[in-house]
Formats: sequence, structure tokens, C-alpha cells
Amino acid sequence: MKKRHELLPPSLNGLRVFEAAARHLSFTLAASELSVTQSAVSRQIRQLEEHFGFSLFIRRHRALSLTDEGKEVALLLTRQYSELNSALRQLKSKENEPLRVKVAMSFAVRWLIPRLHSFKEHYPTLDIALTSTMGHTSEELRLDDDDYDVAIYGMPKASKNPYQKNFLRKEYLAPVYSELLTKTEQPVDIDTLLTYQRLHPTADRTDWRVWLKRNQKSHLMNNSGLTFDTLDMALTSCFAGQGVTITDLMLVVHELKQGYLQLPQSATIIDGPWQYYYHCQTKSDAVTHFVTWLTNQQATEQAQLFEMATNHGWQIIEGDS
Repeated sequence: MKKRHELLPPSLNGLRVFEAAARHLSFTLAASELSVTQSAVSRQIRQLEEHFGFSLFIRRHRALSLTDEGKEVALLLTRQYSELNSALRQLKSKENEPLRVKVAMSFAVRWLIPRLHSFKEHYPTLDIALTSTMGHTSEELRLDDDDYDVAIYGMPKASKNPYQKNFLRKEYLAPVYSELLTKTEQPVDIDTLLTYQRLHPTADRTDWRVWLKRNQKSHLMNNSGLTFDTLDMALTSCFAGQGVTITDLMLVVHELKQGYLQLPQSATIIDGPWQYYYHCQTKSDAVTHFVTWLTNQQATEQAQLFEMATNHGWQIIEGDS
């Protein structure tokens, strides 16, 4: 009888040791995680390399890095272990476990948290454990991990998305300001608005640059003002009347409806360089309920934004131009 999986090592424990060492890029940290000695980790890795016939690590003085072959094996193992762990979790009783949602900090603070009460109204007995990261992308949220059920993440349009693309929405960019800044209830024109202090939500100022270019106003790019490392801080400063910022309007639909934020007269709204997705690490009724609520809520607020655009004479430009 032909032996199946003949290329796998006799003991699969070595693969587990390698996955931990590759994740930490440290034999010491891997040993601590697995409750074994560093020498045991080193020995397992050496035996694994002898079995495979190629090196997994490049060993330097006080530094460890993966070879190209090691990167391929590590990526495969991390994903497979995560999938296995998720499957085992679903086979166990989840009656009393919370729905674990992972999301970027700005998205959580500006959009998700203020709206969670509407989800809880429909599912009052479902507990939610919310975790956040400073980053937005699938890599920054570490979607290979299995510490969540549903993740909401953003990716630049031009980048490759390694996960199943459950498209959620585009971002819609435009400058916003508070009446505390202009001291008038009447909308100001864009050229006047751009004379006020700029509030930059990112250090690279990409959103301002993209919006100005699409509006043939690149010559008005201004790097001075206040620079923040989160959109939430820039918007907080904007609410206080400290300047004008540019934002994804889908994060502030309620604030626009209530008049806390304004767009300039005859504003142009563009679809920005990012798009948002959701990724389900597990399957359950709770996950299905949350995703259904999430997609419906986003669709409703996009319709509200488009209705406001029509009522206020804002122009929405979709697609590159």
C-alpha cells in the first residue's frame, strides 16, 4: 500500500514548533509559548530541515529570518492551523461565548460603536467582544490569527486581497468642517474653506492629495496645519472648530444629517483609494446575524449620503478620472 503524505515528517510536533518559531522569529519565544527549552526547539527545527532537505531559517548573530522556503511553509502552516482551530471551536458548544469582532480603531470609534445598540436591540442576549487595531489592512489586523469571528478591514484598491473578497463598501472622500470654524450657518465655497487650517488625518496626507487632484486643485495642496495619526483625532479637532479635514463621509453620515459637520458649497465627493471588506473566520448564527446587520446598515447609510448629496447639490464622482 502506498504511504500517503510521505513527505511529512514522522512526528508532526516539529511542524508545530516551526510554526511558533517562524511566527515569533525567535527560538526563545517559541520555547516559552510551547513550554519547552530553547535547545529542544533548536533540535526540532534542525531535524525538520534534515527531513525536508532545505533550510528553514537564516541564522545570524542575535537575529533569525526565514528562508524563501521557510516563508512558504510558515504561511501554509499558520493558515491551516488557524482553520483547524476555528473548526474545532465551532464543534464545541458556543452557547455562552461572545461574538468576537475585530476592526480598525477609527472604524470602531467613528462608526461601529455608536451603532452597536441597534444590533443589540435585535439580539439582546448576544454578547459582543470588540477588539481593535491601529491599522486597517488584512495584514495589520492579522486575519491569519483565529482570535475573532468577524473582521472588518480596509484595503487600497490597487493592492491584492489574499482573502475572500466580501465587499462591504467604497469610501467617499470630501472636506468637512464645523460651523465653529466659519462662524456662519451658510455653506462656504471650497476655495474659501481651503484658506483655513488643514487637519491631516494621516502623515502622508494621501486623502487630501487625491481629492485635490481629482478636483484639479493640486496647486492648493498645503502640508502645514495639524497632522494626526488617526482619522478619529482629526475629526475630533474638526468638531472643535480647529480647522478643515478630509474624511470618509460614510463614517460621519449621522453627523452630516444632524448638522454637526458641513461640506463646502457645491462640494465634490470622490470615491477614495480604499475599499472595505469583511472576513468571517467562523460560521455561526451569530456571525450571520452580524454580517446581515452590518451590510444592511452600510447600504442604508450610503443611500442616506446620496440623498443628502442630491438635496445639497453635492456632486458624487465615482471611478478614476
